[in-house]
Amino acid sequence: MDMNASYNKLVTKHLPKAQIVYDRFHMQSQFGRDVLGVVRLDEARKHKAKAKEILADIPDDTDKETLKSLKQEAKAEKQEYSQLKKLRWSLLTNGKKLSERKTEHLQSILQDHHDLAVCYAMKEEMCRLYELKDYQQSLDGWSKWFDAAKESSIPALVKFAQQKEKRLLGLAAHAIFPISTGKLEGFNNKIKVAKRIGYGYRDDDFFFTLIRYLSIPSVRSSHKFP
Repeated sequence: MDMNASYNKLVTKHLPKAQIVYDRFHMQSQFGRDVLGVVRLDEARKHKAKAKEILADIPDDTDKETLKSLKQEAKAEKQEYSQLKKLRWSLLTNGKKLSERKTEHLQSILQDHHDLAVCYAMKEEMCRLYELKDYQQSLDGWSKWFDAAKESSIPALVKFAQQKEKRLLGLAAHAIFPISTGKLEGFNNKIKVAKRIGYGYRDDDFFFTLIRYLSIPSVRSSHKFP
């Protein structure tokens, strides 16, 4: 299940012997949004602000060569801003699945952005922890992960670690029960998309027939709607 406090309280109360396994999909999704997303946009905004600052501070009597140089500097800052804005999916994708070209591009940007590089490394380590099959190794690994995150001094990463560390046992339990609601969440999203692009359906029967149609594997994979 996800880490909603209400779910935890409900299961603990009514299913005291159940082993709680916190879902990988939600953990990585929240990390991507609340840490990588926040840090990436913060870094991007710094470049945008820097570009505006450079242009705003150019004196009226600046000579042509200096003016050209300052404009090029501002342009470079804008390009950095643009690259960071477009970097979302490369950051979220498992590093092993990136093409060589995208990996090189990503690494070149991370070299100039320390906080983003740290958060990306933490994301990759999180992926590795989810591959562990030994509970004690997983427990130790997650403990070290949270310690490193809190020592990073990166506000978004520290906050995330403080919130999730209380779920340590349920995270480590994934090593024993490697289950995920990823497919369920993916299909839920397909239903939302079908609902949105339909702009309403004439009755519930039609809509639920569409959902059953979308549950056919060949239909799901081709992203086609009737």
